[in-house]
Amino acid sequence: MRAALAKAGVVAADFAEHGWTATDKILEAPRGFFRAAGGGYDPNAIDGKFGNPWTLMSPGVSIKPHPSGSLTHPAMTEMLRLIYENRITAEMVERVNVGTNRNLPNALIHHRPQTELQAKFSMEFCVAILLLEGKAGLAEFTRENVQRPDVKKMMERVNFFVHPDAEASGYDKMTTIIEIHLRDGRTIPGRADFGKGSPANPMNYEEVTKKFHECSTAASWPSTPVRPLSNLFATLSV
Repeated sequence: MRAALAKAGVVAADFAEHGWTATDKILEAPRGFFRAAGGGYDPNAIDGKFGNPWTLMSPGVSIKPHPSGSLTHPAMTEMLRLIYENRITAEMVERVNVGTNRNLPNALIHHRPQTELQAKFSMEFCVAILLLEGKAGLAEFTRENVQRPDVKKMMERVNFFVHPDAEASGYDKMTTIIEIHLRDGRTIPGRADFGKGSPANPMNYEEVTKKFHECSTAASWPSTPVRPLSNLFATLSV
């Protein structure tokens, strides 16, 4: 959709350059874009608000620490915290309950993924790989990892469902409620409304730098310029 709109904008600019004209009410006309795409519009929600504020400033920029759908990130953030704080290993886990509002299962539809792309939209895979590897970066989202027997078995222990408390929290959040049930009888609870990297829980400079190095390695960038670039970014961020 975004690519199509971008293409339309370029084509429109080319037409204008050649002297083509059109109505100046293409958006708000009775048969205009707002009516066609959304049933109408409220001018009070738009007038005087362009750039006030810029989204870059409020709510701010989001950076994804994991190469998966952002709806998985609150769960992944909280899982990592619980794993490290409680020294949880995969062998210790009986099952994991992951409860969210109904919007998340609508998008995270691959409960038993077969490919790396499907894994990006699988809550079960994201939780399983964190338990087995303690991380979920580009190197973990591969077809080989998705097909691993231990990953498949761990996914079977992840129960992903709509939780009434998460549903009641509202759709302006991605509330995720976690229960890690251990084989020794303990239950480790957790909850997150937003994931790491969101404006509500931003990544620090070291975390962003680590992601940059991971991406540059995956892209087979020469190692020589990477560190000077990191140093430059540090200077720019001050």
